[in-house]
Amino acid sequence: MQELYCRWASEHFTAQQARRRGRRSYALAEAKPHFAPDRPCDVSHIALTLQLDIVGQAVTGTCATTIRAVQETVSGLTLDAVDLQVTQVRQVGGAVLPYTYDGQRLHMTFPTPLARDTSATVAVDYHVSKPRAGLYFIAPDAAYPHKPVQVWTQCQDEDARYWFPCFDAPNEKATTEMTVTVPQPYFVLSNGALLSTTPDEAAGTITYHWLQDQPHTTYLMTMVVGEFSERTELVNGLPVQWYVTPGREDDGQRAFGDTPEMVRFFSDKLRVPYPWNKYAQVAVNDFIFGGMENTSATTQTDLTLHDARAHLDFSSNGLVAHELAHQWFGDLLTCKHWSHAWLNEGFATYFDALFHEHHQGQDAFRYYMHQNARTYFREDAEVYRRPIVTNVYQEPIDLFDHHLYEKGALVLHMLRYVLGEEAFWHSLEHYLTVNRHQVVETVDLERAIEAATGRNLQRFFQQWIYQGGHPEYEVTYAWEEASHLATVTVKQTQKTGTEHNVETPLFDMPVTLLFALPDGEQRFPLRVHEQLHTFHLVLPAAPRWLSFDPGNAILKRLKLKLPKDLLIAQLQHDPDIMGRIYAAEAVGELGSLEAVASLRQALEHEAFWGVQAEIARILGKLHTPAALEALLANVALSHPKARRAVVTALGEFKEERAATALGSVLQHGDASYFVESEAAAALGKTRQATALEILQQATAKTSWNETIRNGVFRGLAELHEESTIPVLQAFTAYGQPPLARYAALRALGVIGGEKDPAPEAIVDTLTAMLDEEHVRTRMAVLDAMESLHSAKTLPALERLRARDLDGRIKRRVEEVIESIRSARKQTDEVQQLRDDFQAIREENKKLLERLERLEARPSSGATL
Repeated sequence: MQELYCRWASEHFTAQQARRRGRRSYALAEAKPHFAPDRPCDVSHIALTLQLDIVGQAVTGTCATTIRAVQETVSGLTLDAVDLQVTQVRQVGGAVLPYTYDGQRLHMTFPTPLARDTSATVAVDYHVSKPRAGLYFIAPDAAYPHKPVQVWTQCQDEDARYWFPCFDAPNEKATTEMTVTVPQPYFVLSNGALLSTTPDEAAGTITYHWLQDQPHTTYLMTMVVGEFSERTELVNGLPVQWYVTPGREDDGQRAFGDTPEMVRFFSDKLRVPYPWNKYAQVAVNDFIFGGMENTSATTQTDLTLHDARAHLDFSSNGLVAHELAHQWFGDLLTCKHWSHAWLNEGFATYFDALFHEHHQGQDAFRYYMHQNARTYFREDAEVYRRPIVTNVYQEPIDLFDHHLYEKGALVLHMLRYVLGEEAFWHSLEHYLTVNRHQVVETVDLERAIEAATGRNLQRFFQQWIYQGGHPEYEVTYAWEEASHLATVTVKQTQKTGTEHNVETPLFDMPVTLLFALPDGEQRFPLRVHEQLHTFHLVLPAAPRWLSFDPGNAILKRLKLKLPKDLLIAQLQHDPDIMGRIYAAEAVGELGSLEAVASLRQALEHEAFWGVQAEIARILGKLHTPAALEALLANVALSHPKARRAVVTALGEFKEERAATALGSVLQHGDASYFVESEAAAALGKTRQATALEILQQATAKTSWNETIRNGVFRGLAELHEESTIPVLQAFTAYGQPPLARYAALRALGVIGGEKDPAPEAIVDTLTAMLDEEHVRTRMAVLDAMESLHSAKTLPALERLRARDLDGRIKRRVEEVIESIRSARKQTDEVQQLRDDFQAIREENKKLLERLERLEARPSSGATL
């Protein structure tokens, strides 16, 4: 599963909110330890027979579950089932079974207890109407008349129970089949192979029968219904398919066209062929995640479908590769308990990056991983720190964060670095082979590595998986010409110890130190495990530059305190893009005119766009006239992602020239949607008088996924002008493009947060929209409410907390309530201090007046 959640539309505001909050405890107040449930029976097969009433948004069905007793005797069976209307429970080939049902759990009793290894099949006849989760009916309405008619499921993490009775936990696997009857002309996609389609012309229906004949877990079961265009390509006989709504075939090709190459690449790299009998992807409307790796049939958000202009600097490959990698990591092997979900998500995120390397080259891969690290660093520094594996949470979805995904991927990359290339891939092949169709925990990966290589990596897993944080290295250097001695000191400067029940250690890692010499290079393998190391190294000549951890294999913060000449030489000549980036950061810290000149030269001559983007960001942080000149001279860089970084950096300057350049980009356009979007957001940040009119005019710009309006609304939010409130409110109306609504909501929150008290119009708008059905709308409102930090929203937030089922919303509500109360407490404390200070001033004034009166009296020998 990947949480796309329009990340390009929300990351700026959420980062701002995180900085306001500061790092806090990962575990919410209601968090508690969770464990995998017992399995008195082994579920071997699930057969669903379903009749869909699409207009009435209902399902009538039978769920037949075949079990084998694991315990010595099993007197009954308990299944998860929420809000189902159960009509009968029976044993197939036997009697009707007595049962009890409390709306959450369905318990049936066998007439004769099952002995160990004895099998039985129980059938539950049931009906469910407008399920609150798990099964979603999509249909057009007056405001959105072009929305397609679709039905789709989303079971992860534990939502299958809302549309059929089941053992709804990841530590159970079974083969499955679905026989689904729908109105013609709708198509049904499900797991496995399509055995038959049976039309009933008289009834106007068609029945699809799907069979998944290899075991998988309940949360991976899927059903998607709708009208779709299909494309199929065979990869060594394997059908690789994608489905999109008719008319979007070109967008589908741009989004999914590289999938066959991904299948080949992953199969070859892992030495384990793709394990299922097909691979299908279907893009659906209003999907609540980015993608979901249902076994052999991934569901994707249709937001990933994109036009030719977006394709200049947007790719669906990350999402597509991530979900495909899950077919091995998550589907073939499944985490036994959600606490070990990094074995699903960390692997999928890493293999997404590996395909990026295969497709775009080593520089692109290293920068991709650097971006992953930055995403993790932001969460770690500004939100919370946690170990990757923890069983303490409120809802399973709490775990699906940047520690699980991005840090998990970065840890796997370090594992590859520590083991070496052949040992790493041999270990993964062994891990997949010995655990095929099983459920796994982190210890199973450790054991597979030890069995394949003989390496005991307990220390590695302890510090990177079961503890928190990362090393923060500070590197200094001195050269002694007479003895040709280089002295390098390495400090670990991270704060160690326990904070919020999370232990941050001193890290023990092998590190390579590279010296670039006048004639070649020399590498030294080092071990860094103490707080301070001093290394004395003899070289044949003074180095031109040095590189700490060339290739950037280690997840770390790095501060280089090196001589200026070495840094500039590395910025200009290091063949490793990450070496150039670290050097650019260190040069930027110097802040001198020479440093800015070096950064400008590098920006103009750099071959890789990612390094250009980092240099632009550094120049933006400097806020000097020379830095502004460097950015203005490079607004027209050839790569759109580099141009995007330049216009973003210009927003750091509250100057007319910056605003003029940004306004020109927005008014005259750019080949890239994203450059225009970032120019709009940056224009608002300049706070120049011309910005308001230009941004208001740009609200009329339409674009793929509302990308430009998103930047425009962020820019309007940066102006903090109350006059923009009606414009933004108009875009929050139901019927406006959904992504524009979400961006407008977040902008309103930012503007209202600058006022005390918050404007009633904004409070009312946000409060009313908390009742909307779609999870993305509620999430946007919550983001806005956190920016607003108005106590008037607390009653509505408390009501949402009591009724909402989505785990993401539950956690977000808790965070927003905590943030508002904390902000109000801080405001109250400041006000109290002001009141106290005023009282002291008044008292001092009275004392001073008394003193003056006393001093004005004629002296009588009395003393004061």
